[in-house]
Amino acid sequence: MEIENLVTCHTGIGELLTSELIKKGETVYTVFPSPKEVPMSFLGKINLKYGFVKFDQELNIEKGLPRKVKNIFHIYEAYSGSFTKIFMANVTTTLLLLEWAKKVGVSKFILLSSGEVYGQGENIMENSPYNPRSFYATTKFHAETISRYYHKNFEVKILRLFFPYGKNLQQGYLYNLIESLKNTGVIETDYEAICPTLIEDIIEPMIKLRDQSGNVVYNICGAPIPVSELVKIIGSITGWALKKTSTGKTILCGNSSRAKSELGYKETFLKNGIQTIVNITK
Repeated sequence: MEIENLVTCHTGIGELLTSELIKKGETVYTVFPSPKEVPMSFLGKINLKYGFVKFDQELNIEKGLPRKVKNIFHIYEAYSGSFTKIFMANVTTTLLLLEWAKKVGVSKFILLSSGEVYGQGENIMENSPYNPRSFYATTKFHAETISRYYHKNFEVKILRLFFPYGKNLQQGYLYNLIESLKNTGVIETDYEAICPTLIEDIIEPMIKLRDQSGNVVYNICGAPIPVSELVKIIGSITGWALKKTSTGKTILCGNSSRAKSELGYKETFLKNGIQTIVNITK
């Protein structure tokens, strides 16, 4: 069976993307850290194959990948943990995948990056300068930079996603924020305002991005909201008691007008979206 799509993460965005591609009749190969991670729902699907690689630990990733594939959706990342783990997951793994993609003749490489590469700003467009303000953001910047050296080998398409949250996405700024509110009632953050993005909203745009021609970059983000207001919304939905909120002065909010007009991106109303992740963390 010829594999059309490699999806490098099996949870969160990867799970949603894999399901949608299979619904469309496309073949998908995804990756798990170990056999025990494979859910029952993945077994027996004709259009789905999978292998086993621990991207944040292994250098020999080829053993868990297919012989050949047309498109790579590189979604796997580490948001927190040791610097070594984050660098290995976000930079080293990206380089290894790019080299493997060149070797097997991949046509399109879709790299999921982060709006955090901009550092700060309001209404940020895709041509705004880089200014990463965390180790995580710095690794995403390096992954983007490295990918540009492969433009002559295949098309590289970068999606800068701002503050993702949603089903089975158990890492990231929003996830950590909600866990902190749930477990301690205390919120301490450098951000004053952000633009949360529901991951369910980005699946179709990612597929449309793949089908575009050329090397392109897009922002995808939700509507801007002060973190203090966001925390109140989460508290009102869950009933969790807020004991203390300390926010900083950093604003990081993007402009996704190009994604809306060219990729068909439509954002879910924030309160409806927040309900999705709150149900998971209760």
